[in-house]
Amino acid sequence: MRNLIIVLLAATPLTAGCASFPPPTQHMADAESATRSAKELGADGQPAARLEVKLAEEQIAQAKLLVSNGDNKRADFVLMRARADAELGLALAREQGANTETQKTIEQSSATLNANTQGARP
Repeated sequence: MRNLIIVLLAATPLTAGCASFPPPTQHMADAESATRSAKELGADGQPAARLEVKLAEEQIAQAKLLVSNGDNKRADFVLMRARADAELGLALAREQGANTETQKTIEQSSATLNANTQGARP
């Protein structure tokens, strides 16, 4: 009986390792996708957005290292942060695009107004 207890106690740490945190593959894909989207929308052309995308890329690299070291739980949290940073970069890039479009529209409207007022004068 005593030998059985010793064997069970010795085997307990081995079974605990089997119930580890699964690899965060979905969070990895989400973070990488958000990073790609931000780049495609021009995050590299805007300093604040570029910084957020760079942070996300660094965090993705860190998460890959954590996964390779078997620390899936920590990698999962790092990937959630990476996705948030990438999505912020995406939002900043969209904002810049919207601001650029607004400025173009204002300039076109002003040009049209000037043309109309000059053409209406005799």
